[in-house]
Amino acid sequence: KRHNNMASLNKAINKELFDNILPEYGSPRVKTPVWDEGQKMFICEEYESNAGNRYYRGIRFCNNIVVVEKVGLFHNWTYIDGIELYAFNNTRLELIQKHDYQNVFHNADFIKKETQNMLQNYFIGVLKAQKQPLDLEYVKSKSIDLVNQCYKSFLDYDYNTRLTQIVNTIEQK
Repeated sequence: KRHNNMASLNKAINKELFDNILPEYGSPRVKTPVWDEGQKMFICEEYESNAGNRYYRGIRFCNNIVVVEKVGLFHNWTYIDGIELYAFNNTRLELIQKHDYQNVFHNADFIKKETQNMLQNYFIGVLKAQKQPLDLEYVKSKSIDLVNQCYKSFLDYDYNTRLTQIVNTIEQK
């Protein structure tokens, strides 16, 4: 009998948990970052404008950088409105690169390449300002590697879940 009571309690807890994550129509949803496996990013701050267009911020990150995509959905089209690149300063985020776009269709390969170029430009600028030797091949390779790390699936068993604190930090910006 004790086992049945415990099973019933677990079932009730799980039902409440899932009802909060994916509620029925008319019920509020618990504010939780949404992982989109297809885009390999968290979707945050989704809203609808007065004109009926939808917008959201997509967040990808690794141990060293955070990439924020600003996305707009208009009728049947998806646009990239901007890309922001952040570096860590302890637990704070500092904007290191930003690019805004006008009427550019959302294209995953384009965004990944743009992000790699933005990071590469950041490295080159910092190295030049510090009068450090510049190995362009290494800078390019490092940029590609770091951006690729941002595309790791949150669902992978070895994902560093500590990094999800970044989502809350970005949402506060």
